[in-house]
Amino acid sequence: QLSFDLSVYDIFGLLSVGGAVVMPEADQVKEPEHWLSLLSHEHITLWNTAPAFMQMLLDYTDGQRLTILDDLRVVMLSGDWIPVGLPDQLWAFNPTTKLYSLGGATEGAIWSIHHPVTQSYQGWTSIPYGQALPNQSVWILDEHMNPCPVWVTGDIYIGGVGVALGYWQDNETTNAQFIP
Repeated sequence: QLSFDLSVYDIFGLLSVGGAVVMPEADQVKEPEHWLSLLSHEHITLWNTAPAFMQMLLDYTDGQRLTILDDLRVVMLSGDWIPVGLPDQLWAFNPTTKLYSLGGATEGAIWSIHHPVTQSYQGWTSIPYGQALPNQSVWILDEHMNPCPVWVTGDIYIGGVGVALGYWQDNETTNAQFIP
């Protein structure tokens, strides 16, 4: 969706380096068969979606002998949990595809956290969320804003040059959510 924060990168990131933006037809946006056609016809090399869309594609193609994914060099997934079996499914089609887990907050620089997925995670409960991208920082803090020990649940705080200055014309929410 063009209203989604990642659309900024999806459009301007690619165009700024000479890439092309390929989008499915509006009435086929949730049709993996259509995506396969686009992958083949457009020789798509970069995929950037929520994990559910890649999972839908892989489930749709499961058991088929396809070379359509041969051009796919990089897969970037963000916005939700990545199923632990997804990397192995992807690499079954193209073992050289680089896979990245990305995360962050809309109030940050679209992504603040990354994890290059370079191994199988079968048997794990989840794929690691990742580490802060350059010029950004990430902390897990408790309710008193103290750092949480390893394996202790807390809230994610993001800092660095990628954090927004606040919400547009909403000082109350800005003061409640942003820490100087």
